[in-house]
Amino acid sequence: MLSELHIRNFRAFEDLTISGLKRVNLIAGKNNSGKTTVLEALRIWASDADSTVVNNVLHLRGQFKPSHQNSFEALFNGKVSKGGNQLEINELIIKKTPTSQGTVHGIQMAYSIGNLIPPVYLNANHSPDYPNDQVVYVPFTGSHTPLSGLWDKVALTDLEDDVIRIMRETVEPRIIRLDVTTGNAKVRLEGSSVPIPIQVLGDGVQRMLLLALTLVNAKGKMLLIDEFEAGLHHSVQERLWELVFEYAQKWDIQVFVTTHSEDTIRKFLYTASKVENEGQAFFVRLQFGRSGEIEAVPYEMERLENALEMNLEIR
Repeated sequence: MLSELHIRNFRAFEDLTISGLKRVNLIAGKNNSGKTTVLEALRIWASDADSTVVNNVLHLRGQFKPSHQNSFEALFNGKVSKGGNQLEINELIIKKTPTSQGTVHGIQMAYSIGNLIPPVYLNANHSPDYPNDQVVYVPFTGSHTPLSGLWDKVALTDLEDDVIRIMRETVEPRIIRLDVTTGNAKVRLEGSSVPIPIQVLGDGVQRMLLLALTLVNAKGKMLLIDEFEAGLHHSVQERLWELVFEYAQKWDIQVFVTTHSEDTIRKFLYTASKVENEGQAFFVRLQFGRSGEIEAVPYEMERLENALEMNLEIR
C-alpha cells in the first residue's frame, strides 16, 4: 500500500505531502481545496503517466483538445518560481522542455515522463475515452467506464454474487438478479417474474450499482471514489462503509474517498472505530494555509471524534 503521497507543482498544489496513509483513506475539505486533484494525481502516478489516463484526466475537466500538446500545460501549477517546468507525484516526474512538438505561449514545448533515454513523451493523439487505468476510479459525475465493461468482468462468477449482496444490504433488499448490457441495466425483484430497468428504482440505486461494481473490480488495486455521498441517502452510508472496509481488507484494496458531508465523516469514523478495522483508517483535511498554499491536516481517529463532538468545521 501507498503510505505517503508527495505532490509538487501539480495543478493547485505547489508542494503537498500526505503521510500516514492507510488502507481506507477519507479526504475532506472545502470546494477548490484539491480533493479531486489528489485522486487525479493517484491515477496518473499509478499508470506511470500513461497518455490515455492523463488525457482522460484533462478531458473530465474540459481541458483536453485532441492532438494539442499544449493541453498538458493545465497539469502544471504555474506558481512555483523554481522548478516550474517540472511536476512530481512521488517518484514520477513530468517535465516540459523546449522542442518542436507543441506550442505554449509561442514557445515550442514537449512534455516528457521521467528521465528516460530516449525520452518518452505525453501524447495528445491518444484517445481519452478508454484510459489504461491501473486503479478503479469513480468520478463525481459517474464512471468514464461503461457499467457493461465492469459487469462483463464479474458476470457468472462469484463476484456477481458480491455485487448483488452489496445492493441488497444497502439500497434494495428485494434484488435477486442483475443484468447489465451496453447502456442498459435491469434488475429482477423478489415477487416479480419480469425484470425492470434499474432507472425505475432511482438515482441512488444506480449510483450504488456503480459503487458495487467498482468495489468488486478493484481487487488488488486502488479504488478512488470522488464524493462518496453523491446520490446516496445518509441512512445507507454506514452499511456501505462497513462493506468498503470488509472488502478492502479481504481483497487487498487501498481506498481513497473524498467528501463534503459531515454524515459521511461520522459514518466513516463509526466504522473505522470498530475492533476489526483498527489501524485501517486515515482521515485528512485539505485547507488553505496562511500563505495561501494548500496544506494537509491529518486527524487521528480520537482527534476526529473530538472535533465532531465540538462541532468544529472539518469538511
